[in-house]
Amino acid sequence: MLFKTLPAEAVIGLCALFACTFTALTTEVAPVGILIDMARGFHIPEGEAGLAVSAFALMVAVCAVPLTIMTAHIDRKRLVLVSLLGYVVSNVVVAAAPSFVILCAGRLIGGVAHALLMSIASAYAARLVPAKMTGRAISFVYGGTSLGAVLGVPGAAAIGHLAGWRMAMYVMAGLSVILTLCIAFFLPPVTTPVQVRNGLPSAGPSRAMRIFLVVIAVNAILFFAHNLLYTYVTPLLLDHGLATGSLSIALLLTGSVSIVGLWGAGLFVDTRPATGLLGGGGAMLIGMGLMYGHILSGWAAVAPVGLWCMGYSAVIPCVMSGAIRARATRPDVAGAGINAASNVGILMGSAVGGQVLTAAGFGVLTPMAIITVVVGMAVAMANPRAFPHRLVDTDHED
Repeated sequence: MLFKTLPAEAVIGLCALFACTFTALTTEVAPVGILIDMARGFHIPEGEAGLAVSAFALMVAVCAVPLTIMTAHIDRKRLVLVSLLGYVVSNVVVAAAPSFVILCAGRLIGGVAHALLMSIASAYAARLVPAKMTGRAISFVYGGTSLGAVLGVPGAAAIGHLAGWRMAMYVMAGLSVILTLCIAFFLPPVTTPVQVRNGLPSAGPSRAMRIFLVVIAVNAILFFAHNLLYTYVTPLLLDHGLATGSLSIALLLTGSVSIVGLWGAGLFVDTRPATGLLGGGGAMLIGMGLMYGHILSGWAAVAPVGLWCMGYSAVIPCVMSGAIRARATRPDVAGAGINAASNVGILMGSAVGGQVLTAAGFGVLTPMAIITVVVGMAVAMANPRAFPHRLVDTDHED
């Protein structure tokens, strides 16, 4: 147990935050599994139905930092509850939407809630544990995102197949209600930073800000690289000879092993951040590299995708803890910056990847993703202050 030395209240709080990130990610990706049914329900092309996903990510990218700054003076637990209620409203509006425009409006509400919740979750976790355990706490809390990614798409698809896509979103709303009640009772409160008076973040020294910006840049580059190719992982696996009927099982497996990446990162993130990031980036490179051409085919091609997803998951706590450790601004604002950069990477990666795939195919898209990972890792390794090879106790001190 990573937190056996923590008091029970802190462990319960971390588990509650894990459930929050699980619900957040499941809400974000659920429409992917029911996209075709939604398109048919509103008699629109599937490409247009994809706006339901894009609208969510766009609001996160735009709102994460401003919302975190504007709400700095508000009690952290109250903000978590407000965010979860936002998910409830979003899912109910989507489920009951009489038109696709209303559905997109519901997704915009969800994007705003996501922007706030995912920005403060890391800082909340950091305040529940001693400074030297910050990275492991963040790794654990963000494990909920991996589980959400694993279960969200196939779960929504299964419910949609059995009872319709609207029922799938009502189920998501119900889960959000249950979680909101649990958080209200079981999440221990944390104090709002004393120095916050007017809601504006205090900036650290210029060196700290440079380190922070490097971490943000590495995060955006690696998210861009991942989504450049992973957005189109279904046609990629089909291109490698996997049967259509095996896709859902394959995606479930690749998502499941990503949890191993988070566990692995937790072993290094508080002691050797550079090693954790290098391991994650290396796994991404090897996995993507094995998907170039047709080195592997059929089920054999699923293994490198799993390895690449595992590496991608390992990157997340490394960049999140790096942003907080830079001390360029408050932990919640640092989390908001990472959250915004991640969603910019998701948006741009998906959009650019689609254009490249249409114009040139995987023969160009796969090497492009590999090269982008190399660029991100080169930036990280060239800045050891952002990702130290070894952390000492003074690096954890306030």
